Amino acid sequence: MANKSRRSFITSVLACVAFVVAAIYSWDLPVKDVVYYLVFLLVVLFVIIAVAMGFGALLNWLRRRK
Repeated sequence: MANKSRRSFITSVLACVAFVVAAIYSWDLPVKDVVYYLVFLLVVLFVIIAVAMGFGALLNWLRRRK
């Protein structure tokens, strides 16, 4: 059986998916817009991760330089 943190993560993901499906159904939200925003958020997330990795590498290089 999955541990508690994994179960709560799965429950959170299912709740988010259910909310998006409910928004699409009840507010007549176009699926195209939902997919566009999802892709946009994923791109922004990857940019943030890349910048953080770059700063981490820069800090690591500056620490080892001394």
